[in-house]
Amino acid sequence: MKIKLYLSSLALVLFALLGGGSFSGEEIGIFFTILLVVVGITIVAAMITSAVQSKNKKKRLQMIKEDEQQSTDFDRSVFIGDDRCKLYFDASKKKVMIMRVMTEGIKKEYVDDFEYPGKSLATYTTPAFYIYDPTRRKLLSGTYNDLNIIHQVTSIAEKDNNKNVAVNNTIPPIFRTLRTSHTSSTASVTNKLYNVLIDECHGLMAISESGKVKDIFNYINASSLPKKRGDKSTINTKGVGNYLFIMDDFFKVLVLVGSSTREIFNYSDIIEVSYEENGSQLYTKSAGRTVGGAIVGGVLMGGAGAVVGGLSGGSKQNKEIKDMDIKILLRSTSRTTCILHFKDVDRVLKTKDETDRKLYETYVKNANQAKDILSIIIDNAKQSSAPIAQLVTQPVVAPSSSSVADELAKLAKLKADGILTEEEFQAQKSKLLEM
Repeated sequence: MKIKLYLSSLALVLFALLGGGSFSGEEIGIFFTILLVVVGITIVAAMITSAVQSKNKKKRLQMIKEDEQQSTDFDRSVFIGDDRCKLYFDASKKKVMIMRVMTEGIKKEYVDDFEYPGKSLATYTTPAFYIYDPTRRKLLSGTYNDLNIIHQVTSIAEKDNNKNVAVNNTIPPIFRTLRTSHTSSTASVTNKLYNVLIDECHGLMAISESGKVKDIFNYINASSLPKKRGDKSTINTKGVGNYLFIMDDFFKVLVLVGSSTREIFNYSDIIEVSYEENGSQLYTKSAGRTVGGAIVGGVLMGGAGAVVGGLSGGSKQNKEIKDMDIKILLRSTSRTTCILHFKDVDRVLKTKDETDRKLYETYVKNANQAKDILSIIIDNAKQSSAPIAQLVTQPVVAPSSSSVADELAKLAKLKADGILTEEEFQAQKSKLLEM
């Protein structure tokens, strides 16, 4: 990547110089000599770096092998990790050994009263690790910095509001990961990796980042939890852009997890989903009632599988995109809308540029997948019984005066289309005017 950057920069300098005037053969020769020297230095530096990294890795692996041969007091047959950090699980001792390895030395730390849960609940992604012991309901998480091991054991049971509720299912917990990426206006990229523990048996989730537990919450209330029985999961998950969609089709509940997002909705909370570019609506689907066998409300651009905002046609080849959003209209007592952002760069995209066009196509694909999921949820909600009450209160977001006018117009349209009753319309209108 660095070599490509250097070559691109030098090429730009060459074009700039050529654009400024003519060159003699000697000057061009000097320029290309400098170019070859810079490229040569870059390649040699990359080769040296690669050789050093390979040598260090071999040394760490040898250190691990020697340590394993010399230490016989801890069973090392079960482990996760790599040459930089390994976690060993001794079943007889019910103990974990965390071993950080550097060419300068080895450091070990131990965690008592903890058992290996199997590969599905033990994950390591340099430099963070997460292991969940479902028997003790404890989550071991951590990372490392130099020879320092930073870890914590979190009692999930203590954070569980449903811990005293009778559980009628034996559904095992699962881990899911979410990778997010954001590019600033200065082209610096921020990547984050989140780990989500889904304990369906107890209607609970835990979100972790960089080896630390950030949030633990129940998504199902105590009175409803015993209704789920058996050993078959009803959870489906889908990572889309910078969001993880977690859907419980039994309780008809959607949990949305993002870099700065944690939302919980009953399926029946979602009145409408729409896709917008630069504030213009290109797609909408409503939770319409049936009138004479036909669904009221509908689609502006294609069905659930249609690609919105496609690039076909000459007029779409020269677009400037400031915003690409999925907007969810809610039937909620605390808020009216939830907006998901799918343009993950802090600059205007110009689709006549090849790089921007590819980014735009990626963002459109992600927004389309989110739209499909939410459209299916709207259809699924029509088959739902009474909604399940939620334990987590959603934050109240006060809309601006312009957004209030927009929402009132939307509500009026939904009422005119027969989607909202007069009572529902007045209730939503009152909430908007009070905020």
